[in-house]
Amino acid sequence: MSNNLIEAIRGLRPLMESEATATDQGSTLSAPLVEAFADAGLFHLMVPASLGGAEADTDTILEVLAEASYADGSVGWSLMANINSTAYVAYIEPEAAREIVAQPSGCAAGMFGPMGGLAHKLDDGYQVSGNYQFGSGCAHATFIGCGTLEMHNGEMAPAASNGFPKARCFFLPRGQVEIKDNWDVVGLRGTGSFDYAVPEQLMDERWSFELFDARVKSGGPLFELGPVVQAALCHAGWALGMGRRALDEIKDIVCSGRTRMGSTPLREQQSFQREFSRLTLALKAAEQLTRHTFRAAIDQVTTGQPLGEELINRTRACASFITQAAEDAMSFAYRQAGSGVMRNPSVLQKAQRDMMVGGRHLFVDEKNYEDLASQLLQVESAEAWSHGQIH
Repeated sequence: MSNNLIEAIRGLRPLMESEATATDQGSTLSAPLVEAFADAGLFHLMVPASLGGAEADTDTILEVLAEASYADGSVGWSLMANINSTAYVAYIEPEAAREIVAQPSGCAAGMFGPMGGLAHKLDDGYQVSGNYQFGSGCAHATFIGCGTLEMHNGEMAPAASNGFPKARCFFLPRGQVEIKDNWDVVGLRGTGSFDYAVPEQLMDERWSFELFDARVKSGGPLFELGPVVQAALCHAGWALGMGRRALDEIKDIVCSGRTRMGSTPLREQQSFQREFSRLTLALKAAEQLTRHTFRAAIDQVTTGQPLGEELINRTRACASFITQAAEDAMSFAYRQAGSGVMRNPSVLQKAQRDMMVGGRHLFVDEKNYEDLASQLLQVESAEAWSHGQIH
């Protein structure tokens, strides 16, 4: 792991916490946070080293995002979106990529899923347009991404070699996108997840890549994982930090003497002790499984082998699994905390709202378990486990 990057984000915890109200009230990262993240090189955590980025390992990425979300769920989510979106410069022409990350503040945001946009292939590029939701981190991003379905002569392009629809993603300068000021939600209020529109315009192919068949043009094994697996890694980091904060908050509350009228202190009650220990172990187990799985993915691509559907689905299932562990910890902490957390300001109340929104994201849906099961159930479970085929 890169201790310098981890120490950098930990050193910014006081600033992230002190800017929490300003971030929520402004519906996006405050200016001091944007400047601090840029100065620390955090927007380029997952940018290829050949383009001047950190190209961090998977453990470092998990830990940096966990630290950010521990400090503030909205801040962690927004930084996660910028880091993850900016990583995709690895799949476009290096000359174009360098324009995006030329400055420390250069970063991307946006919806790269092909939901709401079309790209009509022409002789000199693509005619692109679309309407998108959930552009987390877009208010301060210098480039905005958009996912489209590729069209040829008015018809959907032939499917990619893996059977997925041909989805082409583009990076556009922020000035070529119309961002709407409409992010008004219960949790994750400060993520700047505004809707945005891409007016019809001609885009050069060098600013684009295929989402489901992304070819690495800069960088090493991290980018061979592909956009989907990288997104799973980032979501897992966010959840890890949220779960850690929940358990630390309730620990502080009960160790300060939290009790109910006529009962022993909560920290001395067996029912509380058992559940607190179980949830602590569950989060730690989910963390270790997640770290192991992404290391295994890196090892696989480092040998020159493709990830394969089973390992891809395992990474996605890990993102769901650690999110569920964090959500369970958060719910427990909030239930046990008492009426004090109902009043503002309350770190735990805000974290609970952020967790309930972030945990509903499509990317960590429980369907990820079903997709993994499609491979696991093809093997006789007892035999597979005994011979180490599932690990």
